[in-house]
Amino acid sequence: MSEHRNRFELARQQFLVALARLQEALVLDENDIVRDAMIQRFEFTYELGWKAMYFWLRDMGENPPKMVRPVLQAALQGHVIDDAGVWEQLKDHRDETSHTYNAAKAVEVAAFVRSDAIGAFEALADKLSTR
Repeated sequence: MSEHRNRFELARQQFLVALARLQEALVLDENDIVRDAMIQRFEFTYELGWKAMYFWLRDMGENPPKMVRPVLQAALQGHVIDDAGVWEQLKDHRDETSHTYNAAKAVEVAAFVRSDAIGAFEALADKLSTR
């Protein structure tokens, strides 16, 4: 097995564990503590998701820079993801929540995680599992 394949498998497994942890938080009744936990889990699921995409692309012979935007663009072109707009929103929300805390923004991001992010992550998990 190639080094890129090994790295992809590790990244895929880490992403799937992170996604499972996020899904655990989503079934709980939301309060401030659960919301904060959900957002933290959203952040690390997002990070592990785009890194899994990076290693998928490397395993397929692509050589994108290890930076979010080029990886997302290459993943869209390679049909690893289907909705660039959602992934841009994921990135924007992750950037907003990882550097500051704002209660109103936390409520907004939690709603986004429930309505859009979880679907994007689950679609990525399905795609990564077809390899």
